[in-house]
Amino acid sequence: MLEKFKPNSLFTRMLGSALVSIGLLSIAQADTPYRRGMTSITPADSWREALPTGNGTVGALVYGSISEDRVLFNHNELWYGGVVDEVPDLSAELPVVRQLMLDGKYLEANSYYSNKLRSSGFKGRNGAYHPAFDLLLQTHTDRMFEDYSRTVDFETGEVVVKWRDGETNFQRSLFVSIPDDISVMSMRSDQKGTVTGSVTLDIHNLKDSVDQRGVQFDPGFTYKTFARDGFIEFRADGSGGGEFGGVLRAVTINGSNVGEITESSDGQSFTFEGANEVVFLVALFANEPAEVAVPRLKKSLAGIDPDYSTLLKRHADLHRKKFNTIGMTLNMSGDRGTANERLLLDAYEYSASPELLEKLFDYGRYLLICSSTAGGYPAGLQGIWNGDTRPPWSGLYGINENLQMSYWQALPGNLPESMMAFYDYFDAHMDDFRYNAKQLWGTEGIYIPPFMSPESAVMRQTAPHVINWTDAAGWLASFYYDYYLFTGDEVFLKERAVPFMKEVALFYEGFIVKDDNGKNMFFPSQSPENQPADKMILDPKTGRVTKIKVQINSTIAVAISKEVLTHLIQSCELLGIEQEGVVRWKALLADMPDYEINEDGALKEWLHPDFKDNYEHRHQSHIYPLFPGNEITEESSPELYEAARVAIEKRLTIGLKSQTGWSLAHMANVYARLGDGDKALEALNILTRSCLGKNFFTYHNDWRAMGATLPFFWGRTAPFQMDANFGIPAAITEMLCGSTADMLRVLPALPTSWETGEFKEILTRVGVKTSAQWDMSKKTVTLQLVAERDTEFQLKLPMEIKSLKSDANKAFTKSKYGNRYRSVSLSKGDVITTKLVLK
Repeated sequence: MLEKFKPNSLFTRMLGSALVSIGLLSIAQADTPYRRGMTSITPADSWREALPTGNGTVGALVYGSISEDRVLFNHNELWYGGVVDEVPDLSAELPVVRQLMLDGKYLEANSYYSNKLRSSGFKGRNGAYHPAFDLLLQTHTDRMFEDYSRTVDFETGEVVVKWRDGETNFQRSLFVSIPDDISVMSMRSDQKGTVTGSVTLDIHNLKDSVDQRGVQFDPGFTYKTFARDGFIEFRADGSGGGEFGGVLRAVTINGSNVGEITESSDGQSFTFEGANEVVFLVALFANEPAEVAVPRLKKSLAGIDPDYSTLLKRHADLHRKKFNTIGMTLNMSGDRGTANERLLLDAYEYSASPELLEKLFDYGRYLLICSSTAGGYPAGLQGIWNGDTRPPWSGLYGINENLQMSYWQALPGNLPESMMAFYDYFDAHMDDFRYNAKQLWGTEGIYIPPFMSPESAVMRQTAPHVINWTDAAGWLASFYYDYYLFTGDEVFLKERAVPFMKEVALFYEGFIVKDDNGKNMFFPSQSPENQPADKMILDPKTGRVTKIKVQINSTIAVAISKEVLTHLIQSCELLGIEQEGVVRWKALLADMPDYEINEDGALKEWLHPDFKDNYEHRHQSHIYPLFPGNEITEESSPELYEAARVAIEKRLTIGLKSQTGWSLAHMANVYARLGDGDKALEALNILTRSCLGKNFFTYHNDWRAMGATLPFFWGRTAPFQMDANFGIPAAITEMLCGSTADMLRVLPALPTSWETGEFKEILTRVGVKTSAQWDMSKKTVTLQLVAERDTEFQLKLPMEIKSLKSDANKAFTKSKYGNRYRSVSLSKGDVITTKLVLK
């Protein structure tokens, strides 16, 4: 059971005295109806602690200070510094590097391709994601503030800052509109004529932006702010695509003729006095000449009725429709208004409370909705929010783990529009991917680099662990096929999924060679960013130990290639197409090497005798056939299933000091697939204890340097990145409801402390929306299945079934797997409620 918060503990008493003085203990349990969101009772110290909102293209971070507030704006098309260079034709070098590996010369093979690229003069470099600008707001105060809070409403996307100054209650509210593509901010009070202050737009404060060494970094952008004719213009130059900026329109909303807005003497800001309410409408532009963009945005903003409530409703109706497609609650008493500060204190001293986990589940969904939408780019390492001009790893797309984790939740979470940004982006760059494959490996098909920025998909890095990761495209293909499984959309399958999978198959057909036994060989290969324990070799030229990132037959390469070929064959047979291709792909599939188990009983990371497993690493790539793949299950491969359990346990024990925030989220997903809810929850507890910020943003590692994860700092703190934020709801979903193409697992990994709860309308690969309520003290489960198509599948429960009563008993028959299972047959449109008592 989760240990309850103990107010008499020494740690709590020490912090408690400070927290009482700022009102935490008095307002932590707000006497308001529960809404899905979060509350903080202190403002942000930096952009990393600000409260986020967005519409999928534009992001905003609200700091929440009273006298001098700041809102940081981002636009997902603002990248700079990228260099796209011609990739030299290295296809003739592939036999050379392969022979070096066969001769055991791994040190020479490790840097062979990298050296060839560098010696050719190759200058490729990925771009860096950068901020747009800040809205700066100064307001007048009379007395010391009271009753301060800042909140995010996950259901509407609205950020609200509240406080009381004497007898006057003030409120600032902001959202980024989906239908109007503008940011709308209101400042108002409950006393007439008390809203006074000034506003401007400015470059993001560089003291809040540092490089990895902690040095303030100025990218050299030129910029200018003008306040004139009722608008503030911010114009800047230096981004990779050209000019960028924004326009602000300020309007007083009074109900009478009090309050006015005037231009300041410096011509860069507006002042407002004696208003009841002031509304700011802000529109951004990216990679467009300011002389074109600014007049266009002025005209657009001038035509918008500035009524805040009307604009919010128009936006919130669309945002809420996305957010409320699924949900879950856990057993807990009281309301859900506890402040972040208290929830984090509990998690740090004990473990994550059910309320915190509910909020993190909702928050991850909220962040994906706000940072990924059709017509835009996919969510990056930091979603859509960033205040650094040289962010960690440039804020790019990491396609050997990070981007995939960001989207694991999307399909079961019924967020198809967010997924469209993913598909659109990769479909748009197929020519670049084909070019990469041809130049690097001499093959047809596609090679997708593991690290990318949006301006180009041409390979632009030279490190061995980058070049030798050849399976990114295959991993991404699983999302294309999953879209079909979750939605049943055969048009998407035929027109988008099959073409993408064919390109991946073409690459493998040209890249794979046979060993002496006629089995497929994948080399050079890479188990992302890991190196074998016996392949850390002293380089006599440099005197340094080199970690060998060039390998043979990584388990993940075999698993991904098997998966994409299997899905492609199934798809083509369903559609009645590509008969000749199916014959070739089946032959290739038949020659795959078998998975192996090492002397510790763990699933091996490399299927070659030259490479010894290395448990001390954050990536868990060799677990791929169990998760995120579906090849290894308890039913199909019990021995490999247990070997995967041993392998992940080695990462949690021997390798804990090598873990990160995102790897702990990954680990929770793996344990959910293994049916171990307590271990999955343990991984989430370590994550929330070590890698959560004040606004629940996740960090790459333990920002307090307490030893819970690997130590790594970017400037003043551990890097903020959002993949774990997205991975948490994916893990919780897997714990509550998982699926393969032919099996539905209900409550497969329920922790013992989650005694009661419910989830609603999770999408599944078997074609049913699934909802459930449970009470494990009574061993009862009420299950609702809504069939989206005709379907037959196996239903798996967490325990053996004592009794089953349904309004369609004939839909359930005995299963070959035993009494924890039932065979289910449903027709499209069936809605079935079933009450189960478990043994």
